[in-house]
Amino acid sequence: MRCALRVLSLLIAGAMAPFAAIAAEPATAEADTSLQAPYDGNHWAVLARAQIQARYLPAGLSDDAAIQRALADGTLREAVYPSLQLADDVAYITLKALARSTLDRRKDILYLCRRTDGFELLLDDTAECADDAARRLRFDATAGGALTCRDCAAFGLPTRWERHDRPTRGASD
Repeated sequence: MRCALRVLSLLIAGAMAPFAAIAAEPATAEADTSLQAPYDGNHWAVLARAQIQARYLPAGLSDDAAIQRALADGTLREAVYPSLQLADDVAYITLKALARSTLDRRKDILYLCRRTDGFELLLDDTAECADDAARRLRFDATAGGALTCRDCAAFGLPTRWERHDRPTRGASD
């Protein structure tokens, strides 16, 4: 229940965010090509003005060329970075872009349970971190800041993730 209330409060806060700031285009030459480049952000994180503390991408999907290849070979449904962006107690995800994913495509925000050796993402809105029966994705930290997901393969998700804190484009994209 706590998670459901947190997600609801994030959605309400996002609905009240001023849209003018979100729609503003950069005034650089890069703006002319931005529509051709893969999207590198999460719309809910932008609306909630989340303070992203860590960002993870599937191994091998960390640059525009890799995203374009994955789109061409059917690994991705759309030209977006399939990221996990961690904030205080939630993770903003864009995993629905992964063609093999069997997760509910409407889930863009998951409750985050931090551990000393990684973290877990709760798949059910009503679950609590202490609930051992809760469905979850478990991410274990490995050398160099990478992650291994023990449960991801069962959901058609990559099992190896790499930390990439600096987005390819603007931090709020």
